Amino acid sequence: MQAELTLYDYWRIINRRKWVALLIFSVTIFSTMFYTHLQPVVYSSHALINTKPPVSYTKMPGGDLVDYDPWSAVATQMRVIGSDEIASRAAARLGMPSGLGSAEKIAASYKVGRLEDSNLITLTSYSSSPRRAADILSAVIDSYKEYDLEQKSMQARKTLDDISSRRDDVSGSLQALEQKKERFVQQNPRTGLGDVLANELSDLEMRKKSLLDKYTPSYPEVVNLQQRIDVVQQKLEQIPVADMELARISRDLRMQEDLYTTLNKQYEEAKLGVASIVSFVSVVNPPEPEPTPVSPNRALNLMAGSVLGLFLSVVVVFLLENLDVSISTIEDIEEFLKLPVLGIIPNILSERHLDNWLTQVFKKERYTVDAFRSALVVNRRYASSVIESYHTLRTNLISNLNTKQSVSVVFSSAGAAEGKTLTSVNFALASAHSGLRTLLVDADLRRPAINQIFGTRKGPGLSDVLTRKADWRDAVLESADFIMGGIDYDQIMRFPGIENLKVLNCGMQPDTVIDILDTSDWGALMDDLRNEFDMIVFDTPPVLLFADALMVAKHASDGVVLVYKAGKIARGALKRAKEQIAGVNSRMIGVVLNGVRASEMGPQYGYYYYDYKSYSHR
Repeated sequence: MQAELTLYDYWRIINRRKWVALLIFSVTIFSTMFYTHLQPVVYSSHALINTKPPVSYTKMPGGDLVDYDPWSAVATQMRVIGSDEIASRAAARLGMPSGLGSAEKIAASYKVGRLEDSNLITLTSYSSSPRRAADILSAVIDSYKEYDLEQKSMQARKTLDDISSRRDDVSGSLQALEQKKERFVQQNPRTGLGDVLANELSDLEMRKKSLLDKYTPSYPEVVNLQQRIDVVQQKLEQIPVADMELARISRDLRMQEDLYTTLNKQYEEAKLGVASIVSFVSVVNPPEPEPTPVSPNRALNLMAGSVLGLFLSVVVVFLLENLDVSISTIEDIEEFLKLPVLGIIPNILSERHLDNWLTQVFKKERYTVDAFRSALVVNRRYASSVIESYHTLRTNLISNLNTKQSVSVVFSSAGAAEGKTLTSVNFALASAHSGLRTLLVDADLRRPAINQIFGTRKGPGLSDVLTRKADWRDAVLESADFIMGGIDYDQIMRFPGIENLKVLNCGMQPDTVIDILDTSDWGALMDDLRNEFDMIVFDTPPVLLFADALMVAKHASDGVVLVYKAGKIARGALKRAKEQIAGVNSRMIGVVLNGVRASEMGPQYGYYYYDYKSYSHR
């Protein structure tokens, strides 16, 4: 075998098993289409939403109560949309029964994503109905809006409740201080200056605190206020203790009043904020029913099936090639056997297609009689093309024998069903066609077929001649006998050189075939035949099945030609047949490659066949 495969070798391997490859490819495509047909039809719907609040929202009263970062990650909102809570609400909106199963079904029917290079969220739903897919997205978006509004309202209401609770506490403290001051004044009617100074001190401290929020302590106005505060405190230190107590109560009362005023303002603002809460969710692209299904993708599946089918076909073809132990090329045969390929016989098909199927597909060992007759070169279909391959075989055979004398050759094969009988008969017809006096001998005493092909009597024949029960001259059949046989009269009469062909059938089939073939007087018989004929053709049984071919080759022939059907049997069997022929001191002339299709011969051989057919019909 060649150490390295060429492009031609790859082409040959695939071409030899093109029907296997085509079958695998077809089965893969059919399986893909069948699988696609079984898949449920799925439609989709798409929507695009935005969760960022409008710019004007933060300017609305109470808008700052809601904590929202417009540049925060969208991933949180995506998880919220894909949560069981939103799915459960959407299922309820779609009228589905409440429960975890409905929520899981809705959650599995849509996907949430993010639009690239933006903070927009994409929603995609899937359903067996285009309308249903759009309805699912609409329900999900409405549920998300509702949930978003509830969450933002909950935060604002909590703030309002906290402010209200604090305001109530301050209001209670304020009432208590007012009652305390009223009782203190009733008990100390002469006090009052301390109250005035306390109020003034409280006002100065409030103004100072307000300025310190904006300025430093060294700011002139702050310094001036501090000086005035110091003066008022000095005056307070000089007033009686009762006035000091009244001043302290008044100061606490004033601070509580200011705090109550602030809380009351915040409470009103929070109330306005709760009333102003809106959902931040806005629909950019609303969901719409899409009439084209997204699954199954028939075009994509078909393309994937084609690629897979092509891959599997190539893999199986090369796997079969590696497992194949036969020989299929001229070069391999010549390299393996160290013998020439004498001829390439094209594949000759029967006119009956059933016979072709039985022999090629179901591996039936032998054609029927009618099929044999339709494959003979006397048929007009083969008058110009196939017969030339037998002329080439004869020329190469005589060239290898290097003789101008009468030629005696044994046609056999390593195994059964390789076309040796058809090759022997057509070779004899072609030799007669070329003007050679030809004798075709049916030496297959176990399974004779030549008498059936020509439609003639079986005996007397070769077995009778070898056992001296008949003379070969009386046993030989001529063209007149063929005309009376089963072959069409017009075909016989139109075939040039048919008068040069004589046939010696097998005769009676003895029980001791080997004894007869090995002990008979072949010398005298072959001397007579060589003097009478230019070409003597023996059709014998397969070499590996019976020793008949070896006996005939040993006693009666110039050499053996093995008929080998490409890829039929293992190379080891072919080599074993050669060794057995050499073991009886007979010469193996070469090999005939039988049943070769022009498409399998490769570019270096095939086009000769096509060129010949084209040229011969001009």
